[in-house]
Amino acid sequence: MLVSALVGFLVRLAAGIALALVLALLIALVREDGSFTESFRVAVLVVGCLMLLVAGAGHSPGMSTGSIGAGVAGRFPRLMPYMTRQSTMHVSPTALFVLTAFVLFAIGLLLG
Repeated sequence: MLVSALVGFLVRLAAGIALALVLALLIALVREDGSFTESFRVAVLVVGCLMLLVAGAGHSPGMSTGSIGAGVAGRFPRLMPYMTRQSTMHVSPTALFVLTAFVLFAIGLLLG
């Protein structure tokens, strides 16, 4: 169970970092500056700051793990038992956002 939770955590962290880097890449391409590396570094730091701001929403009722809305339950009644199961070990979304932000800050510092 611990290995499963650790693998799930690492996959979610890697997905978050990859999506954040894609967003930073898009921002760097839109930003017109003399150096792409400098634009990318600034974009990575800005996305890292946004991740820290979003981290506060990790414990909001709408972000709770395992809860599904009535609309989703009505559209997919056979999936409902699988969607409501909660693992005994899980990482909070806040921790994932904060760790993703720290990784982005490290990348931004390495580029500078």
